[in-house]
Amino acid sequence: MGTEPERRVELGKDPVAPRVQDAPAPTERMWVDDAPPAELPPPAPAQPELPWAGIERPAPPVELPPYPPPPPAPVYPRAYPVPGQVGYGAPRYPLPYQPVPMQRYGYADTTPIWSILSFCCVAASVVGGAMLCGLPILVTAPTGIVLGIVGHAKGEQMGKWAAIANGVVAALAALAVVLFVVALGGL
Repeated sequence: MGTEPERRVELGKDPVAPRVQDAPAPTERMWVDDAPPAELPPPAPAQPELPWAGIERPAPPVELPPYPPPPPAPVYPRAYPVPGQVGYGAPRYPLPYQPVPMQRYGYADTTPIWSILSFCCVAASVVGGAMLCGLPILVTAPTGIVLGIVGHAKGEQMGKWAAIANGVVAALAALAVVLFVVALGGL
């Protein structure tokens, strides 16, 4: 914190030209040789400094024509007919709701999921019977029969055969249990 006043900083302006009284006096010696001084021209009158001197004023704005109007909107044909009076035999809109089968990218899913699950129950029944454990067969065989019947009702070609396979496994398991009980009774 000095005692000097702050110096004003002017950015973007030309430095202040020296004032007339700051110029050297014409009688002072401004040369080195011993020649007599020549008459100096009189100093130019001082002009007040204009702010932003040297910058020309901008030209008046030019009036431009208005923007052109936007192009007309394209006319597309209607995707659906208008509800109301139609000719004989044509449907009236709105139609009642009709479910559409799920399709993805033009591919209808025809995986026989019910038949696959039913055949999985056949496999679980066979594995449970091979381990001489009848409990899985009591659950998987009836479940497989029901899944096969549901698959056949939904139009799956293998649904009927999956239900039959589960029935055969359930019958063989029942026969094996009967034979096992008879064999134990004969001992």
